[in-house]
Amino acid sequence: MTSIQIIIIVVVAALILGIIIFPLVNRHSFRNLPVDQQIRILMKEAKGLSYFKNVSKGSTGILYYVKNKRKILAFPWRLVDGKMLVTRKEPFKRWDYPEEKESLTEDELRQLMEEIEKFNKNNPVKLVFNLD
Repeated sequence: MTSIQIIIIVVVAALILGIIIFPLVNRHSFRNLPVDQQIRILMKEAKGLSYFKNVSKGSTGILYYVKNKRKILAFPWRLVDGKMLVTRKEPFKRWDYPEEKESLTEDELRQLMEEIEKFNKNNPVKLVFNLD
């Protein structure tokens, strides 16, 4: 083999590892972490004042909403008719983190609804709530 062929093989292998293998391993390892470590990672990953992270396990999962890198609200969901149906009763009542689980203020609730609207505009699979 020539040196060019070896370089091409190495580059292709690196691309396969970087594009396919490492993200799959990261997603799997994130799901298996304890909740407190997941919270730390979410707070570090959060970009801007509001951030969504969807952790999917096939037709179920959890959509995390991070506000100001310090408050987290989790929406457990299951896939129904091509939409993510939130299975949590009273999903807007209290924050999941910090541990004091304080209630959402009216302003925070308004901002959250605006962010969910933006999320639904930008994603093909919509987040819906069963507020019975």
